[in-house]
Amino acid sequence: MILRFTIYGLKSGFAALFAMLLIVPQTMAQNTTSIVALVNDEPISSHDINMRIKLYLANSNEMRQRLKKRLSGESTKKKWRKMIEEYRPQSQAEAKSLQKKLVSDIRKEIQASMKGKLKKKILKELVDERIQLQQANKLGVALTDEDLDARLAIIAKRNKNTKTGKPLTKDQFTSSLQKMGVPIREFRSRMKAKSSWIRVVRRKFQYQINIGDQDVDRLISTQTDADIKLKTVYKMQRIRLSLSSGASETDKTRRLVKADKLRQSITSCAQLQKAVGRISGASLKSLGTKAGDSFPHTMRSYLNNTKDGRLTPATLTSSGVELYAVCERKQRRIADKTKRKAVKEKLRQQEFEILARRHLQDLRQEASVEYR
Repeated sequence: MILRFTIYGLKSGFAALFAMLLIVPQTMAQNTTSIVALVNDEPISSHDINMRIKLYLANSNEMRQRLKKRLSGESTKKKWRKMIEEYRPQSQAEAKSLQKKLVSDIRKEIQASMKGKLKKKILKELVDERIQLQQANKLGVALTDEDLDARLAIIAKRNKNTKTGKPLTKDQFTSSLQKMGVPIREFRSRMKAKSSWIRVVRRKFQYQINIGDQDVDRLISTQTDADIKLKTVYKMQRIRLSLSSGASETDKTRRLVKADKLRQSITSCAQLQKAVGRISGASLKSLGTKAGDSFPHTMRSYLNNTKDGRLTPATLTSSGVELYAVCERKQRRIADKTKRKAVKEKLRQQEFEILARRHLQDLRQEASVEYR
């Protein structure tokens, strides 16, 4: 029997240890509650810190990685063999009970080692949250309990029940968090502070942020996503020689000849303004920078075969005779509207984050924070 459970423990049973991480409740000794800081006379207690540490550890990638490494290490395997030899389990239930004890003991060791260095970080985070919520309450934009319930419901829908495949309800999601050792009250408290602060920042700075097309182009030019294509873009000007709506074929021919002479004379876009000004009924318009594939196939062919500083062949349109000056061409990364919108929002968010950090720093300097 000992041999059977030793094999079970080292092969199939030991592999299940890490899977228990998500369901074994976290236990952490709580000290007697005491006030550790006052933020504009609003207290932060040792209990607040312990609950936030518990929340952090329940959702900490560092905690998961350290625990996974310990459970797969040789020292843990030796400890597991020793437990098997000492307790001599007589059933799978007893073996699993030993596994849970081993996981719990290792978890507590890691928690203890992380808790010390986390206290300072968590206290700073809680001080900032008090300042942020106080500002949100001052502006009347803090989330209500109803707001938090609605946000939790949205988060829950993004998660599915592993048995039914259906989205979780708010209560089901909350229950699953509790089983993973997540303190729900602290989870809601942190979410309220973060979301309310976003409202503060948007209220204060939303009209100060202006992301232009050049900003979007600049970021897109550095990206290599599959949905961003390298394309030829042209800096162009359009020359139009007007024709009346009832122009005769003779008039049209004369205009085409005039346009062809202009085309032969131009070798630089710097010449256009003066040259076009000498032609009666002619106009010049800058088109900015355009991608070649935004034009019809025939025009793309003209652009490809026209040197920089020269004009494309003249074409007859309903508005008159038109030619295009190719002033410059470049290879540029081009994104569609959906991608550009996403990039613009990313830049906007980055600006908000910069302004948010500055505003929080200002509020910290104005706040009365007393540590005990």
